Order: sequence, then C-alpha cells, then structure tokens
Amino acid sequence: MKHKLALAIGLAASLFAATAAARADELEGSFVREHAEEMLEGALTAEQADSLQLIAYQVAAAAACDGVDLDPAKFEAAFATLTPIGADKMTDPQKAYFDKHLLVVYGVMVGGALAIFSDDTAAKCDIARAAKADPAMTKTLVWK
Repeated sequence: MKHKLALAIGLAASLFAATAAARADELEGSFVREHAEEMLEGALTAEQADSLQLIAYQVAAAAACDGVDLDPAKFEAAFATLTPIGADKMTDPQKAYFDKHLLVVYGVMVGGALAIFSDDTAAKCDIARAAKADPAMTKTLVWK
C-alpha cells in the first residue's frame, strides 16, 4: 500500500512539476478536491481518496487530451479498490447508498480535474502524456 501511495504521489508530482505554469496545489489543494473529500465523510481511507482523485484526473486527461486513452480494465480494477471503511459491517442498503454517493463524489472530482485542464489544455496534456510515458507510473495509471 505504501508503494502504491508513493507512486500516486509521484504521478501527481510528475503531472504538475513538468511545467512552470502548473501550480503544485492544483491537485492537492483545490477547492473542488477539498469539497469532494468533505463529501466522502470519512468513508474512504486517505489513500483511497487520493486514488479516487488520481482516477478522476486521468479520466479528465483522457477526455481533454489526444493520445491519452482510458483502459477500461485498469479503470475498473482501480475503482474496485474503493470499498468503504467498515464495509463488512454495512447493510446492503448502506452499501448501495455508498456506491451511489461515491459516484457523485467521483463526478465532482472529474469536474474539478476538467477545470484544471481548461486553464491551459495544451500544457496540461503535455504533462499527462509525459506521465503516461514514464515507466515508473505504470502501476498507478488507468490509461492504455
């Protein structure tokens, strides 16, 4: 788990460090991300919340950038890891609510990530393509 988190942090850093125009706080401290994390209401671990944000960012990149495409199997596998804390103690209706709520939060995060791309799409897409080409990022990517 720590290795996955380190790779996720590395991906986030590589996505934004490659250009002076990209601010380091765009992924970590954006209002939209903070709002979405509040909406999670502690249902996911911090690592899972970071993973959800990275998935959302990659979905936005795939929507905004030529040459960056989602791999449906990788996306599904990554999303499947987002089980709620205490899932073993939840009733079926609680699990169903969590699944719907998670999709809403995911949608908020994708919207926030799309907003990041709208600021300077060409530069942000260059950063995403560089991250996609980095072999060290392979395990955290849901791109083809």
